Amino acid sequence: MILDFTLPSTKPTILRWSEQELSAWEKLSTDAEAMSHRVDNPGLSTETSQQARTVLDSEHPERHPELANRKICRAVVTLWAGDLRLARDTMRVPILQTVCENGSFTRLFTFALANLYFTHFDRLDDWDTGLFAKTADYLHQGVSLQARARSRDALFAIQQNPELSMGMSAPEKIAQQVLARDSDLPSTMREVGLGDYSGGRYAEIARQRVYLDRIAQADPRQTYTWLEDLCDSDLADAPATDGRRFGHLVIEAMTSQPVDSPSREWESTILKIADDPRARGTINWNKWWSRIPPENLRRVIAWLSGEDIRLFLEAVEIFGKKNGKDDLLRMFPDREHFLKGLLELKLVRETRLFAGPAARSAIRQIMGDDLRTNISQLSGMNYRETAVIFMNCGKFHVIEGSHNFRMWVIKGDPPEIMSNWRLGQINSTQFLNELRGERSPHEDYVALTHNVHKKWISDALLFIDSAGEYVPPEAVMSPATYQKVSAERPLPVRPKNWRRRNRGAE
Repeated sequence: MILDFTLPSTKPTILRWSEQELSAWEKLSTDAEAMSHRVDNPGLSTETSQQARTVLDSEHPERHPELANRKICRAVVTLWAGDLRLARDTMRVPILQTVCENGSFTRLFTFALANLYFTHFDRLDDWDTGLFAKTADYLHQGVSLQARARSRDALFAIQQNPELSMGMSAPEKIAQQVLARDSDLPSTMREVGLGDYSGGRYAEIARQRVYLDRIAQADPRQTYTWLEDLCDSDLADAPATDGRRFGHLVIEAMTSQPVDSPSREWESTILKIADDPRARGTINWNKWWSRIPPENLRRVIAWLSGEDIRLFLEAVEIFGKKNGKDDLLRMFPDREHFLKGLLELKLVRETRLFAGPAARSAIRQIMGDDLRTNISQLSGMNYRETAVIFMNCGKFHVIEGSHNFRMWVIKGDPPEIMSNWRLGQINSTQFLNELRGERSPHEDYVALTHNVHKKWISDALLFIDSAGEYVPPEAVMSPATYQKVSAERPLPVRPKNWRRRNRGAE
């Protein structure tokens, strides 16, 4: 049998790859190299890592003979990068010097050092003076000994973008790029070459800087999608400068601009982080507001006071309309002008709301998601549907309520109950007793009945004047009411040197 076919050539032939195949292989090679940098402890066995721990547990680790082995040196750096407590307790300049000098700055060692640097960043100097600068110097040295980076990794970042990756100001500079490009931090870090370090301290500082710069450029009267991010507890609780948390910096920045009425979203963000600034002595107040400058604290309380007055008046009006309370609605405009007038005069320093159970329930139904302030409960059958607002005006205090509740005006120090936020509920009898206290009627306080003759307005203004605070009558009454009261009742006389507070003044 004879087979008739052509035999292959005895000379070997190497087939040429197409451009598409070469490109695909190059991408696969680059991806594989980048992936190798992300693998924890590449080439380090459990035994090697344990030996490195033993070195760090020794009395003088920088003198330990095991550090002659460069793989042990790389294991030490890798352990430091992955274990915050171990790094804090053992990372010191002398052992870092020994580890880096014996690690030979191989490619893997340099990437381990980069991971250490970007993970702990500004914490390094907390552990040993000069540790941050020393780590940066060694990382620079290691990168300088490597071939030019072929992918966007730490080598690329330090070789191509040193100002964005090295030095204590680097996170601030990359944050500036985020805002200048209207981008986001993760994509900017990937572009720079630092995408593998999004979970480290470097990224945390940059993220904080991005938000603080956004706050500085924002208008508090507007709303922004990124405000919701600031409410994340992990972000708010992250460490910041001066032993404070990042939430402290956010609150301080958001309350630094002297605006009268920030947006609801702006206020809500602050309250979600730190709760009500008037709740002194509570856990949240001690955690957050005790670390905020007094001026900023007063500003937030002023914002919330305006909110409380609006809420109280809106709830009373809606309740009156729904329940056909004609007498309440007839008195409502004068009450509204009086309370809002004190607010516009910048006399209201602080407010607090109280309400019976039925009134609290009604307010919550009326306000829904708009309700952001705490309402302390009043108990007692006579107060089931009653809502009360307390207004601290410095030299005097106003306590106004719905229904047949009389307006109280008190001189001197405010009743203690008004500042005791630990008291979640109070009986109506105790509430009135607290208002009276040891005070003498008509000397230290007046309790005025609202009536159609509007005498209560004149009496309130004269009593406030006797407390040492002039309130211009026309500022707390409608033109029609002012015309009637000024014609029929005595009113305080404007002092010669009196000046109205400027809008926006504290």
